[in-house]
Amino acid sequence: MDIVVFGTGQLAEVMTFYLSQEPDITVAGYTVDAAYMPPGRRFLGRPVAPWEEIAAHFPPEDYHLIGPVSYRDNNRLRRDRYLQGKAMGYRFASYIHPSSHVAGSEIGENSIILEDCTVQPFARIGTGCILWSKVHIGHHAQVGDFCFFASFCGIAGNARIGNRVFFGGQTGLVDNKSVGSDCIVGAGTILTDNLPDGALAVARGVRIVPRGARRFGKRLLG
Repeated sequence: MDIVVFGTGQLAEVMTFYLSQEPDITVAGYTVDAAYMPPGRRFLGRPVAPWEEIAAHFPPEDYHLIGPVSYRDNNRLRRDRYLQGKAMGYRFASYIHPSSHVAGSEIGENSIILEDCTVQPFARIGTGCILWSKVHIGHHAQVGDFCFFASFCGIAGNARIGNRVFFGGQTGLVDNKSVGSDCIVGAGTILTDNLPDGALAVARGVRIVPRGARRFGKRLLG
């Protein structure tokens, strides 16, 4: 399968590394909006086509797309480019790392699931979702479209998540609770109640004690 990755940033570079490990996948090139074209129209030694001209460089009958590998604008960029690509006739690939377990679950197209993730039986992951490493999606959980889960995120069984939701690293949602669409859950935040559409949930900050490490260290050694 010949794949064109949307993006030329660090996340696209990481995605290229994973895709290049698969013997039946060839990363043929990249695409970005014309305003973000890299110098020389090359990235990682491969050609980059402006999104506005992609069909002329990578015809939809010959290439699959994946991405954008980004949570820009709270995942709306990924939604918009997916819809535009489908309108142009493109097929979208998904990637599931071989170390992840997704048996008995439903995964939408243009989804990316990196290493050591678990999607338990009877869960559903919508279109265009990204699960970074070590994410857990519990049984019967329902995840909408174009969501992004950073590493070490845990979603408990029978939870409900809307569309275009961002979960930061080390976040969690308890069982039978819901998160509405267009929400952001900040890193280290554990949700124990429902979250309405468009909400921002942020855990309280860590207390910082200037020069406290030296004093605390002496106490431990005392």
